[in-house]
Amino acid sequence: MKRRSKAISVFNITYAVVLVAYLIYACFLGTDIEEKASINTNNWSDGWITDSGSQVNSKRIKAFVGDEIIITKKLPVNIKRDDSLCFMSHNANLVVTIGGETVYRLDSRENLTGYGYADMKHDISLKEDDSGKEVEIHISSSFKKKGTGYIEKIYLGNSSDYTHYLTKSKMFPSVLSSMIVFFGILMVCVYLVLPKNTDYPYNIFAFGLSVILMGYWCLVSTGYLQLITGNVIGYRVVNYLMLQFAAYPVICFGTSFLVKKNKIYQQIGFIVWFLIILLLAILRFVFGVDMHNLMNILYASYVSTFAYLILIFIIDIKYCNANNIKKDRKMFSIGSCCVIGGALTDIILYLGNGDFLPRNGTFIRLGLICFIFTMLTQFLYWWTDERKTMQINDFINKILKYAVSSDDPEDNINKMLEFIGQELKVDRTYIFEETGEGDFVNTYEWHAEGCESKTEVFDKIPIKSHVIKIFEDVDRQGRAGILRIEDCKEDNPQLYELLKSVGINNTIAGALNVNGEYKGVCGVDNVSYEDNMEDVSKIINVLSYFFGQLILQRDNNRKLIGYGYNDLMTDVGNRRAFERFEDEELDKDGTYGFIMCDINGLKAVNDTQGHEAGDALIKGVCQSLVDTFGKMNVFRMGGDEFVVVSHVKSEGELEAKVNLAKKFIEMEKRSASIGYVFCENGSIPYEEVKVEADKRMYQEKQLYYSGRNERRKRD
Repeated sequence: MKRRSKAISVFNITYAVVLVAYLIYACFLGTDIEEKASINTNNWSDGWITDSGSQVNSKRIKAFVGDEIIITKKLPVNIKRDDSLCFMSHNANLVVTIGGETVYRLDSRENLTGYGYADMKHDISLKEDDSGKEVEIHISSSFKKKGTGYIEKIYLGNSSDYTHYLTKSKMFPSVLSSMIVFFGILMVCVYLVLPKNTDYPYNIFAFGLSVILMGYWCLVSTGYLQLITGNVIGYRVVNYLMLQFAAYPVICFGTSFLVKKNKIYQQIGFIVWFLIILLLAILRFVFGVDMHNLMNILYASYVSTFAYLILIFIIDIKYCNANNIKKDRKMFSIGSCCVIGGALTDIILYLGNGDFLPRNGTFIRLGLICFIFTMLTQFLYWWTDERKTMQINDFINKILKYAVSSDDPEDNINKMLEFIGQELKVDRTYIFEETGEGDFVNTYEWHAEGCESKTEVFDKIPIKSHVIKIFEDVDRQGRAGILRIEDCKEDNPQLYELLKSVGINNTIAGALNVNGEYKGVCGVDNVSYEDNMEDVSKIINVLSYFFGQLILQRDNNRKLIGYGYNDLMTDVGNRRAFERFEDEELDKDGTYGFIMCDINGLKAVNDTQGHEAGDALIKGVCQSLVDTFGKMNVFRMGGDEFVVVSHVKSEGELEAKVNLAKKFIEMEKRSASIGYVFCENGSIPYEEVKVEADKRMYQEKQLYYSGRNERRKRD
């Protein structure tokens, strides 16, 4: 089975590697984007002349507020019909002329964020008669007070090639951003599908919503959506404010990890978020401040959100330490470190001048992806545990039906053991009970077909012996066991040899706790798979309580039965017990000895010494019979009369036992008349056996009372 599982794992891993390689090739290496982008996209970036006469490269030409930059360059003499002049601009007003004629103009209009519009692609179609004409581009900042505008990536050629080039440059961050949005939507859908009364590991909805908002912001910030839709202003608004709207669900998500829940944390988070949004609205619409100039406030709000979360986590950690509470935040901590590390990396790259690494927010996106996967991993762990718990609970509920299937607790115990053994596919289920005399007795057992009973092997195990070390931790932890007998081979070779000799490879047990007292253990032998050990241990741990209750009910029933079938004075069976014994247990067609005993001189003792002395006489004679024939075989029929059934194999054995009983009685200076009959293989009808034994006892009593007036009349 293990080899088969390993083989399947190899197949699955191989399949996953091949699938990922195929997707990477199909999405990034095997498309026509690479071919179309292989053209020299900077073939018209060089040679531009400014109005001051200097030559510049159009990789990025900036214009500050109040300035206008003019660059000129002549078109080639071989312009084709499908050629276009293409370039990107960022927060710039533009005027493009060809041969002195204005062919394109862009004047930025005021929007919700101000006058900026971020990135925009420009595509100016050319005609064949434009060949050799001079192109002039006027560049000015779209902002009114502070901020720059610029153009970059000027290209002359086919417009679709330029679009492919831009798409390729934005492909990787766009794919990462789309993945973030997808996982956010997935978690929201999971929240909508799962039952609302479920105790989730964290706020699933807040997590999904915050991931969607952050992923959407990441996707917009790549410029990919603006490129394919042309909706520049709308996405400009998203780019500035989406992260701010993600702050509140992030706080709701973060506070769901707290051990000590406090609604005030979310309330403070909402109030702060609302005040920041209100402040931005006042500054923008009342004072006319461009949103571009409010970036410091936005950055401060992001930092304050993280600082607030760190603060409440520190408070919660102190609370856990003070109350000795353990909270698993490992996944959350790993994910958070990935996000913070990605953000810091992007900030460093943005402030630096190097181009050896991408500076378009790739690392914050990678950090978010890592964070999402850590949270999904934690969710899957929770989901797996939840499913296991549901299955275990369902299994336990099925078992508990057997706990109340009848009025006989012993029958219910046997049924439960059988069901557990069959469902868990183990070799043996068992219950050991402490006798109170320093040992355990294997009182109940179920074993699978083809397996032998172990009750004789484990009969009366001394508590202090090496065998009971199987359960050495059961009183403290509630469950214990040996998962592999090889583990105890060196430390406890005697135990190893015993378990190996009876074919036990592993055993799992739970404590039988009855009214707060340790009464024994219940458990299973030879669980099929090691992966099931923990689940089986949980099941046994829960069921041990119910087994304990059934044993308590059994003991109470036995006490009630004892009150009805036991003689209170002598603690042996009474007349009712004997009648039940006759009907249910005595094999009248078998071999047995039947004895009747009547105490001599009881009336005289009662009259002369008192009834307490008479009671002592009855108890004394009864004890002599118990010492000879065993407690289970002695019955008091009433007054001074007893019946004994002895499972002897010969008349000589019966006679020897009767003589021994008489000797015990005489040693205590007591007297009793005894009559007995031996019946072999039902040779004498049972009623005749009783009559004959009674007759012989009466004859012996006549001898004792011969010549006395104390002789009792008998029926």
